[in-house]
Amino acid sequence: MFSTKVIIVSLLSLVMTMCWTTSRANNGGSGYSRYGIGDIRYFTTSRAMGMGGASLAVLSANVIDRVNPALWTRIPHTSFSASAFYEGFSTSDGIYSRFLSETQFNGFMVAVPLMKKSGLVFAAGITPFSRVNYNIIAPDTQANLAYTLHYLGNGGLSIGHVGASANFGTDLNIGAKLNYYFGALHHTVKQQFSSSLFTSAEVLRSTRLNGVGGTFGAVYTGLSKLFSLQESQLLTIGFVVTTTSYLTSAEERFYSYTTGSLTTRDTTISPEGKHRLPLAIGGGCSYQTDHFLLAADVHYQNWNRYSLNGSRVDELRDNYRFSFGGELLPKRDISSPFTQRIAYRFGAFYHTTYYQIKNEPINEIGLSGGLGIPIFSNTRFNLAVEYSFRGTTAQQLQKDKILRISCTLNVGELWFFRPPEE
Repeated sequence: MFSTKVIIVSLLSLVMTMCWTTSRANNGGSGYSRYGIGDIRYFTTSRAMGMGGASLAVLSANVIDRVNPALWTRIPHTSFSASAFYEGFSTSDGIYSRFLSETQFNGFMVAVPLMKKSGLVFAAGITPFSRVNYNIIAPDTQANLAYTLHYLGNGGLSIGHVGASANFGTDLNIGAKLNYYFGALHHTVKQQFSSSLFTSAEVLRSTRLNGVGGTFGAVYTGLSKLFSLQESQLLTIGFVVTTTSYLTSAEERFYSYTTGSLTTRDTTISPEGKHRLPLAIGGGCSYQTDHFLLAADVHYQNWNRYSLNGSRVDELRDNYRFSFGGELLPKRDISSPFTQRIAYRFGAFYHTTYYQIKNEPINEIGLSGGLGIPIFSNTRFNLAVEYSFRGTTAQQLQKDKILRISCTLNVGELWFFRPPEE
């Protein structure tokens, strides 16, 4: 039978899914998500988000990392995690400003330790990879004829993960996972005239994508011995690489033309195509004691090599993300006061996003903070808040002020335990 903890996770997942479905009706995001495959979701865990996103070398018994599978080796119990994500944009083009927001179900993960001594842990889950979400209205006039252009977009890609980790000796942790990318990108352009004498048009371009790739990671803890650190101190370095992937695409276009009361519709289907998702690599280091953690990461992906049916996309460039953060946990003893068992986190990041619009690089810089709240036993609730600035108003582009809030429930459950025989 399922325990109370598993039921809690299931109910939380259901509630967050309902919130995500409901929020899609009245939401909006950045206009930059019109380009490429949308805003890339660089999200490892809510714990890491509170530390600026730094996590690639942070071993933990209570967190299922989504990026580096080598970090799973320390998970001692069957663990579940489910996340929700809020994102609000205050955006301006220098003349007009607008606030848009949405709440999403941010995926789930499950990890099952099979052989604790060797760090053999199996993990699987589904998480977001990119998000398309924009709603732009642009009034215009040509030859004294007034009309409105309306740009709408929604959809995105998700990743299904399946992988495992293992420990060699006591210092080297490795992991690998298979990534299955899937989803659909929807872009709509409407041209509406103020006079019914002219034909208004609407074009919906819908692209479905799917494909596979792989991720390989390693974490080395032998530096603690090299620098003769105390047993309570842990110095680690981590590395992760995600392979190039080729996604199969199927595109349909739906046309609608309206003149007066007459509407004409048409549909076209394009031949199957290929999207090339480029190689991504990352590295990090961390220093950890019983009560304090410092971590730093760098992540790179050569989006300059992204291609659609062999053609490069001019609005994309290589991107880097630099993350730094820390965590303070005053007490670990379960008998300590509740407030002293809360983990307090802080962080910062600098992200050269993969957008380069009209030759203007779109960069993002932000600060973050978070809490790790103990619930009971191996169950923790992680909350993270991030505030950042992105973009520019030069050349009629937009500047975004972004508030992101993430919450994740992590549950640990003891499975495959053989009770002592009487």
